[in-house]
Amino acid sequence: MDLHSLVTVVREKSISKASRVLHLSQPALTIRLQKLEQELGFVILERTRSGVYLTKNGASIMHHAAKAIQQMNAMRDFEDNSTLINRIKLLHPEQNDTEGLSSNDDNLKIGIANPLGSTMFKPIFHKLYSFDPELRYHMLSDSNEVILDLLSLGDIDLGIVPYFEKREGLESIPILCDEMLLLGPKDDNVPDSGQLDYMNTLLQKTFFAFYSNQPLRTIINEVMLKLLGNIPKDLRKINDTGIILQMISKGLGYTIFPSSFIYDTMDFFKSLYPSGVLPSILRHESVPFQIQRLGKEFPSRTIQLIYPVSSPYRKTIQFAIEAL
Repeated sequence: MDLHSLVTVVREKSISKASRVLHLSQPALTIRLQKLEQELGFVILERTRSGVYLTKNGASIMHHAAKAIQQMNAMRDFEDNSTLINRIKLLHPEQNDTEGLSSNDDNLKIGIANPLGSTMFKPIFHKLYSFDPELRYHMLSDSNEVILDLLSLGDIDLGIVPYFEKREGLESIPILCDEMLLLGPKDDNVPDSGQLDYMNTLLQKTFFAFYSNQPLRTIINEVMLKLLGNIPKDLRKINDTGIILQMISKGLGYTIFPSSFIYDTMDFFKSLYPSGVLPSILRHESVPFQIQRLGKEFPSRTIQLIYPVSSPYRKTIQFAIEAL
């Protein structure tokens, strides 16, 4: 896919200007764009008298296009990086591993789908070390699909992801039921879900949610429809869990969140209830928002541990599975 041409046209808002930047003829650039639209199966650009603009579908892919270009640039820089590492090894031959990730070592390579890496790293780290304090490992956080692809390619040994459809050569084990939660301002009096008057009021509130091209958004929409009967009118799209939590903590609105995104907070509440049975409404003076647990009747997802069937680390992985 010629994403670089697309991004250049969007930036210049003109095919003729973009063709000059790219050192292409205008017809050649037009053919590239048409081919890209054919590959994707939808129209990306709308041509008007005032310039060229993205369609709604086109706008939905721009984040991915920009990220893909950045990753391709990083791959081109890889050779320069390898050359630098080799130069350092020549200067310091006593160091037989200048950069751990650049070598084919015996460390266990773990991949965690983001943003689970930022929320579940600590408990995973402690669990792994509890059964093997000498364990050496690398940890990578990336998208769900990237982690699964790297597992299929044998580039990582163990993956932790929220979405998995069976793939040849990969095994999956569920490790956490990721229940959905309603998070809101700390001082709001939130009754149990199902009270019609309150739910109608909640529909008028500001909600923060992920962009619609993210898999979790599908579950969030299903939860909102079941809980509220409709999608809130004031729905703000944010792709960062930390920013959403800041908005909720400041009393600016509500969100639907999976429990794994606030793993430490949920772990804290579990410590307050030794019986293991949590109430439906969770509040504490040290937590800057309140939580309503929506229950098993609402859509949820399952965090799964994935590993290759033929992995040379199968024994280590089995220990890790028991620990997790």
